[in-house]
Amino acid sequence: MFSLLLACAAIPLALAAPAKTPNITLANDSFDYVIVGGGLTGLTVASRLSENPSIKVLVIEGGQDNHNDPRVYDVRTYGQAFESDLDYNMTSTPISWRNGTKLPMAAGKTLGGSGSINGASWTKGPKTQYDLLPVLIGDESWGWDGLNQYMLGAEHFYAPSKELKSKGADYDGHKHGFSGPVQVSFAQGMFGSIQQPALNASQQLWGLDIIDDAASGIVNGATTIPNMVQPDVSQNRSSPYTAYILGEPKQRDNLVILTGHRVVEISWRNTCAEEDPDCVLTADGVYYQTSRNSERLFVKAIREVLLAAGAMQSPQLLELSGVGDPAILKKARVPVKKTLMGVGKNLQEQTKNTITYTPKSDDLEGSGPSSAIAFPNVHQLVGNSSSDVYAETVAGLASYAAELEAKGLVANGTATHEILRYQVANLFNQSEAAAEIFFTLATATDTSAATVGADLWNLIVLARGTIHISSNNSFDLPTVEPSYFGHPLDLQLQTLATKQAHEVYSTAPLVDMVTECVLPASIPADYAGWETFVKNTFTSVWHPIATLSMMKEEMGGVVDNKLKVYGISNVRVVDASVLPVQLSAHLSSSLYGIAEKAAVMIREDQK
Repeated sequence: MFSLLLACAAIPLALAAPAKTPNITLANDSFDYVIVGGGLTGLTVASRLSENPSIKVLVIEGGQDNHNDPRVYDVRTYGQAFESDLDYNMTSTPISWRNGTKLPMAAGKTLGGSGSINGASWTKGPKTQYDLLPVLIGDESWGWDGLNQYMLGAEHFYAPSKELKSKGADYDGHKHGFSGPVQVSFAQGMFGSIQQPALNASQQLWGLDIIDDAASGIVNGATTIPNMVQPDVSQNRSSPYTAYILGEPKQRDNLVILTGHRVVEISWRNTCAEEDPDCVLTADGVYYQTSRNSERLFVKAIREVLLAAGAMQSPQLLELSGVGDPAILKKARVPVKKTLMGVGKNLQEQTKNTITYTPKSDDLEGSGPSSAIAFPNVHQLVGNSSSDVYAETVAGLASYAAELEAKGLVANGTATHEILRYQVANLFNQSEAAAEIFFTLATATDTSAATVGADLWNLIVLARGTIHISSNNSFDLPTVEPSYFGHPLDLQLQTLATKQAHEVYSTAPLVDMVTECVLPASIPADYAGWETFVKNTFTSVWHPIATLSMMKEEMGGVVDNKLKVYGISNVRVVDASVLPVQLSAHLSSSLYGIAEKAAVMIREDQK
């Protein structure tokens, strides 16, 4: 028995056939489940569903199998895959105050998706943020206790050695899973050098406590995190592909992974009149192509179509298939099959700034990746004026939410006001993290000296944006409007975090370990100067979520508590687009939890 990993080649791919199976044709074939996207969530669900040998599963992925490419397996090459052949190379809409610059919106075009090119950080958000999900969807199983059991089920944690503990590695064994597919460990090349002094200086500046484990549901503090890497000296990435497919699942003949192909439309068994809100669509399968001008091929989905193409491309596919806001669809000349106003709206994306310094010593006591993080809360950032900032923010939320609806950024302004109130109340909780200051180190190369610094971002943005189709052709990338700094608090927290991260580097013992500031080249003299620096140099964090939000439909939600698209009988969404609100965390652990939970729900529906 063997699974099929079928790749786009120079030959026509109406017949996609590996050497061992020369007569297999996928075109017009049928599978129980067709999964759109071979990223983190798509491969997780594919692996779990195909554990049943009687269930046929097809994954269609636009990228290739690149797990032997160092840009994928070596986490220390982080960034090299961006704006390359391993990236879909999407961009934001033009930034008006940056001369119309479009910022990169990285999304992995490879097996494992963004989970194969990200920084491999393993963190979780605060418990209270997950506990907001049941409020929005009406299902307690989506709270911290319910979802965390699936995050633990995905994880295979390895305790750090004495040497790594001496560099700051610590953990709570009760907060980790030890039998899942994803290998989580402190990298053998973990840096020493400035990491612990940086956390020490953070304690002094913000009054932070040291957190022994960032997977505990308590985030505010200073900590050293593990990564999704193998625990041996190779410290290769434990990617979604190597974790969930490369082992035993690769031997399953009921699992087919088709690479180098793009799903361009969902086919429907029935039609619905635009004015009939009670009509339920049923998917028949999907059309897919290898390129813009290639033949459209069809594959049938007997049970369900599962969208796992990510927060930027899953809404694109729904819209291309006629599901969404009729005004958006008609503008792109797509026939309306189902009105669902929340599709592509409610986008929440964070903003990141970088500061760098020259260390006194090129010896950074390791090879990386970086792993020290400070998580100050909003009171530690804002200081004595936090109560005034809170009152001012809350007072303006109703008019702000109404403005969001008027601009088409959310589907329901009244519901968005309620959600924003929850988010702001949570953000101003003393135990919540408002910003992440990720202390970075880069070793010297033949052409550059070693550098240290920080990547930093405010975690809970109040801005709302959109992702919509730009035409009726799937090969035209969607229009991504992140609405950066759309709310004043977003810019204020980003500016304070950046300014104060520099102050950390001006605090002993860290100040004695660097010689000069490289970025910014000229230290701003005041808050206004820092704000200008932030606006002129920020990038996306590449954590987009919420474009197909799991919320009650009347709140503007697109999927229900079972991840089924409202008004469609057999299409689910399993990716970051379903998270309705941001988390004070890197997303991978939560997405693995969502995918594991989705697989269980899908199997339950088979009975």
